[in-house]
Amino acid sequence: MVTEVSIQDLGTLGGAVSQAKAVNRQGHVVGTSRDTLGRSRAFLWTAELGIADLRPLSGVNSSANDISEPGEIAGGGDTGFGDFHAYLLSEGTGFDLGTLGGNESEALAVNRVGQVAGHSRTRGVAKHAFFVPEPGRMLDLGSLGGATSIAHDVNDGGEVTGFAETSAGQPHAFLWTAANGMRDLGTLGGTASMALGINNRSEVVGGSGRAFLWTQQAGIVDLGTLGGRTSCANDVNDLGYIVGASQTGQTDRRGQPVTRAFLRTPDGQMLDLGTLGGEHSSAAAVSGGDDGKVWIAGHSHDTSGGIRAALWTVRLG
Repeated sequence: MVTEVSIQDLGTLGGAVSQAKAVNRQGHVVGTSRDTLGRSRAFLWTAELGIADLRPLSGVNSSANDISEPGEIAGGGDTGFGDFHAYLLSEGTGFDLGTLGGNESEALAVNRVGQVAGHSRTRGVAKHAFFVPEPGRMLDLGSLGGATSIAHDVNDGGEVTGFAETSAGQPHAFLWTAANGMRDLGTLGGTASMALGINNRSEVVGGSGRAFLWTQQAGIVDLGTLGGRTSCANDVNDLGYIVGASQTGQTDRRGQPVTRAFLRTPDGQMLDLGTLGGEHSSAAAVSGGDDGKVWIAGHSHDTSGGIRAALWTVRLG
């Protein structure tokens, strides 16, 4: 049972917009923020030091998309030569992970043992999901018969999830393992689905018009909404807490559907996490839970309509 929810504005690197992408069990948050020059920069936020520019590679623009329990950070950045490459930041040193042959790649996830997943341009024009099982080795995970695939998350067992186009050009959620390759997880009845998170119990979450949970036992299951038409699940932790964003059924001042960050508890309750005073919010990642506290990273509109990185702290009864 949830007993208390608080939300904190993590600030920016001087610009108007910031978004948090991941949080680990220590409550350390990574994401992307505009700086005073309007550039998009990777950041690390801690309660002790606040928000800081990571400067992972030598170029201008960078992103930070995930942080592991030991504190390794994965993202992408300009190389200074017109390319944008995936990186792994470990103990203060940024490692360029290269590409699958093209000039662009980005890491979206890193697990506890430093394995990385993301997407890269190939030597052609295609964008393919990749997995780095060990330093210096980038695997092309292919697709489900179509041109494009993107890996969004990887668990500590090296299982990768994301979406891949089928031969009909439809994006479908996938689960990739070294033993079985890429498996199509299906949809909630429509033509498209996307997997965005996986935990160490091999439970997969994502969106197919509405948020879903996929398990080996039950397959793909609709998680519902906060009252609106659509929802999407972005992450799941090892205790089964799920976060994402959902329409509420209300409209904002512009007449657009209100979207709110949600936390779904293992017993099936879906909780609206609220905002920093604005109308919209979205939860990107969840960590913790085993000590009676869950950290949730994402972004929220503030009272002036600005988009700010946010950290929710949820205490469990």
